[in-house]
Amino acid sequence: MDELFGWRSIFTLFTALGVIGLMATYFFIPETNARRSTSIAVQIRNYRDLVQSGRFWAYALCLSFSLGTFYGFLAGAPLVAEKLLGGSTVTLGLYMGVTPAGFILGSYLAGRCGPRFAPNSILIFARSLTSVSLFAGLALYLCGVIHPVAFFGPCVFIGVGNGLTMPAANAVILSIRPDLAGSASGLAGALASAGGAIVAFSAGLLITNDNASIAVFGVMIASSALALFFALAATVLDRRKGLLIQ
Repeated sequence: MDELFGWRSIFTLFTALGVIGLMATYFFIPETNARRSTSIAVQIRNYRDLVQSGRFWAYALCLSFSLGTFYGFLAGAPLVAEKLLGGSTVTLGLYMGVTPAGFILGSYLAGRCGPRFAPNSILIFARSLTSVSLFAGLALYLCGVIHPVAFFGPCVFIGVGNGLTMPAANAVILSIRPDLAGSASGLAGALASAGGAIVAFSAGLLITNDNASIAVFGVMIASSALALFFALAATVLDRRKGLLIQ
């Protein structure tokens, strides 16, 4: 669309899709909340109970930095691609599309593996997979392998890791206090958005034309490593409480 109609056309498409999504939600998705809060004070107490839970914070921050890894990729990949691919937005879109494709694969695997493995095991595997892949991409760059596949190939596993992480982390977040599932979902989503924004902002401060590739990998690896740390922390907390599923 950028090549044919200009970049503003993309926002026209987003607006149309947003209206379609809004209408589909309004007409075809019924209300599921049978126990609505009676006052704002009750809602505030709900959030207070959640923010006092170490398990909630561990899983929410794992989710936040997992998404932050993807936002770091979005913030820095176009600058790297400009050197590797030139100015073609079509080629850039095709290469960047492999990461969302990885997310589709990860989501499929989560559906297949979710009933068979504990959420903690899935999270640790997913975050380790992403971290190791990004380290491999950085190692290729440091060894002088400068190619679009060498950069975008490891980034596929950002999508795979997030596709595995999001269902597993959200399932536990919603189960910590089943009576506060709506509050937990909203708060975790807000934290994930905030975490992603912080990582993207940090990437904007750190990445320049001169250090693009190494800085992008550095931001993504740091965010992915933090996600792995909180996945491990969540496992420790679950084990202490005797909640770890074998």
